[in-house]
Amino acid sequence: MKKTAQHLALAALFSLAAAPAFATENGADSFALGAEGMMAGALPPPGLYLLSYYQNYHAGSFERGPEGFHLDVNAVIPRLVWMTEQNYLGGQLGFYAAQPLVDLRLAAAGMSDSNAALGDLVLGSMLGWHSGSHHWIGAIEGVLATGQYDAPSAARPVVANTGKNYNTIRPIIAYSYAPANGLDISAKLSYSFNDENDDTHYKSGEYFAGDYSVGYKLSEHVKLAVQGYAFKQATSDRVNGADIGQKGQVLAVGPAIQYQDANWSIEAKYLKESRVENRPEGHTGLLKLVWAF
Repeated sequence: MKKTAQHLALAALFSLAAAPAFATENGADSFALGAEGMMAGALPPPGLYLLSYYQNYHAGSFERGPEGFHLDVNAVIPRLVWMTEQNYLGGQLGFYAAQPLVDLRLAAAGMSDSNAALGDLVLGSMLGWHSGSHHWIGAIEGVLATGQYDAPSAARPVVANTGKNYNTIRPIIAYSYAPANGLDISAKLSYSFNDENDDTHYKSGEYFAGDYSVGYKLSEHVKLAVQGYAFKQATSDRVNGADIGQKGQVLAVGPAIQYQDANWSIEAKYLKESRVENRPEGHTGLLKLVWAF
C-alpha cells in the first residue's frame, strides 16, 4: 500500500469560481498516485510500522483548464500501519491511518493563492495473503473530508485548498510476484466512489487508479525499478445533478531505487506524466521511508 500515499491521500486541490472543462472537481483526486511501488502487494508480519512519504508535484499545464496554470505541491504523509495476529478468510488482518500535511501554491487565470494545512484523513483496513513468491492484498479505505477547505467566491475565485470537501470510499487490490531470482513485479489497483461537494454541488465521477512497478534486486540491499501510475475516470462528473460529460486520465512512468536494511527501507522515484486528459500535467518526485518498531 497511495493515497499517499500516497496516498494514502495526496491531492493538489484548488477551486475556481468559473468552471473550466476538467474532470473530477478541479482536476484533482484523493488517490496517492505513485506512492506505492516495490512489493506493493506484500504485507509485513504482525507489528507496528511507520511509513513516511514526501512528495513534490509540479504541473505547468492544464488541458482545457484555466490559462496561466501553475501548481506546486509539497506534502509529507505519515502513515501508521498495525498488522495484527488475527486471520480472516486465510488472510492476515491489518489497519492503517494516514494524515497528509500539504504546502500548496497555485496560480491560474492571472490570480494566485497558497496554503499550508492538513489534508483529508485516510482510514483503512486490509487483508494480506502469501503463497511462495506470490503476495496479495485486499483493502477498503475511506477518505474523510477533514482537510482545510474554503469555498470559492467572486472576491476570491482561486483558492488553494488542501481538502476536497467530499468523502471517498475506495476498494483496493494489490499483487506482488517476487521469486528468489530478485525479480519484483508489483501492482496496486483501486476504484473510487465519491460523494458530492455540498458547497459547490459538484460530484466527481468514479475512477480507476493504480500504481505499478517492475524491479530487480541488484544486491542484498539495493533494488532498481521502472515505476509509474495510471488514472482513468469511469463515469462523468455531475453539477447540480446534471452530467457535464467530462472524464480525466493520466499515465506516468519513471525510474525508482530502493535501499533496504533489517528494519527499515527507503525508496525514491521520479515520474513524468503523459497521455493527460482534462487534468493538470506535470511530474512528481517521491520518497518513501518504512520503519518497523
